[in-house]
Amino acid sequence: MSGGTGTAANALVAQSWERSRRRGADPSAVSPLVDLQGSDLSAHLAGHRMAAVLPVVEKVLVSGVVDSGHLVAVADADGRLLWMYGRRGVRSRAERMAFVPGAVWSDDVMGANAPGLALRHDVPVRVRGEEHFLAPAHSWSCSAAPVHDPATGRVIGGIDVTGCESAASDEMLALVKATAMLAEAELRATPGGVLVPGPGDGAPRRLDVLGALRPELTGHGALSRRHSEILLLLTSYPAGLSGGALAELLAEGRLDDVSVRAEVSRLRRVLGPDVLLSRPYRLAPGAVESDAARVRGLFEAEPAAAVTAYPGPLLPASDAPGVVDLREELHARVRAAALAGDVSTLRAWVAGPGRDDAVAWRVLAANPGAPAAARASAASMGRVLDHRLGA
Repeated sequence: MSGGTGTAANALVAQSWERSRRRGADPSAVSPLVDLQGSDLSAHLAGHRMAAVLPVVEKVLVSGVVDSGHLVAVADADGRLLWMYGRRGVRSRAERMAFVPGAVWSDDVMGANAPGLALRHDVPVRVRGEEHFLAPAHSWSCSAAPVHDPATGRVIGGIDVTGCESAASDEMLALVKATAMLAEAELRATPGGVLVPGPGDGAPRRLDVLGALRPELTGHGALSRRHSEILLLLTSYPAGLSGGALAELLAEGRLDDVSVRAEVSRLRRVLGPDVLLSRPYRLAPGAVESDAARVRGLFEAEPAAAVTAYPGPLLPASDAPGVVDLREELHARVRAAALAGDVSTLRAWVAGPGRDDAVAWRVLAANPGAPAAARASAASMGRVLDHRLGA
């Protein structure tokens, strides 16, 4: 059965109104069930399988409809609104009828509405204006479609567009249905919504970013540049970062919150919902440890060990402002430790990341503790580098 158009849709709405009347519901009252708020809601969001489809929703649906005054909502199988996208003014209007994250908009609780009917009957549905049972919703129209678990066929959530009359148009209903189909394809490609399980022994995952053109994460392998940048920044800011702050650190003035949210959602599928937390974005304590953090931790007690453990600059291919700052700071600290260190430390530096450091070669050449052959070789390297740099 398709509840999208014509008689079938009218029948679903009529049946819903009759159920609401039988239970004595007041169409003029807004009485939402909000059973999850604050940290409880955040935990529910982080662990829900619908989190895995957010990138698809954002790319296919959000980018095309919110600028025309519509809201996009993602709900769980109980009709509880989980994520909401839309302009602030439109969201403020929707708040007056309790259309907010954490509120349950099931057919049983709020009467006839598109997400509630789509989830109840497992069909795409649209509801126009006064077809809503709730009077405050009469100025809104909506289209919604269920999303199924590809493995079991069970409904795990729904996708809804709410707004003006065009929210219930043929075109909008078709777009919502297509988004739901793409969401199911995404779930099919990522069983359980998570690509890689945790190590299982409580040990942190190791993020290798030093000297790495292809950064890697233990248990996953190579990471994309953007994911490695986000993960590195979150390991460097354990208290967390807002979407805006993360956007600035990744691409100052060139990245919006929606794009950041999409990338974080994809990365959450790699790490698991219990590792990458939200509001603010942060990592669970002890979940991920970077080789850069290990080098930083060696400075106070063993600066020579920090030099030896440093294979090269942090994410050398990245131009993200926050990463560049971290890279320059760490490189400068390691170089200073090398120049102030003993002969073995200096030799370790020039044999590795400091091979093009003319100053370090000259310092080694002038160090009386170095073997004569090493001093002569260092002096020659210093002259070669000076010539190459035009000094």
